[in-house]
Amino acid sequence: MKFLISNYINFINLYKINNHQRVLRVLQPKMNNFQMGRVLQPRKGQLKIQQMIFMLLGLTLFFILVALFFIMIKFSSLEKEVIELNRDKAAGLVEKLASSPEFIFENQPNSIDADKLIVLKSDRRYYDGDSTFWGVKGVIVRKIYPKEDEVECISTNYPDCNLIKLFTDKNSAPVGSFVSWCSKKSLDGNPYNECSLAEIMIVEDDINEK
Repeated sequence: MKFLISNYINFINLYKINNHQRVLRVLQPKMNNFQMGRVLQPRKGQLKIQQMIFMLLGLTLFFILVALFFIMIKFSSLEKEVIELNRDKAAGLVEKLASSPEFIFENQPNSIDADKLIVLKSDRRYYDGDSTFWGVKGVIVRKIYPKEDEVECISTNYPDCNLIKLFTDKNSAPVGSFVSWCSKKSLDGNPYNECSLAEIMIVEDDINEK
């Protein structure tokens, strides 16, 4: 009788063990999936955060490039405006210079006295080594009509010349104004005025270097 009871108990224990193993085999995949989900869920969250960071960096870089492009355009526009203002200022200075006592011919508007300019060419009182008496780097007067080969005027070849340069080595400048190149002439002992079309130009670093 004891033997039967002992076998019955062993059978019951074996059945419980087998049943428990089957339950574990069924639950194990589910537990693994649950644990895997707990592992993958933070990784997906990190990926979304990284994507958001890259998107924000891309937007920031885009707006920085747009701002730089706008600043470059604005700076270029301001630079052109400054150049135009300097040119307008220089044009007004040219007209004022042509009317100064050292340049004007017999108080005639827009007329340059070439005889005076030849004297000024060698008068160092009007030049301090950096700028002229009139506040510019130099002055250029070129006779443009009648058309002739360019010859710079000096004391030994005047008036057989057509280019007067005052305190500069340049032959031209971008800002100028049309004037009359006038001088005194004599025919059979009778003096007369001879005038030709010319251009007066000023040399200024802020204008000529652009």
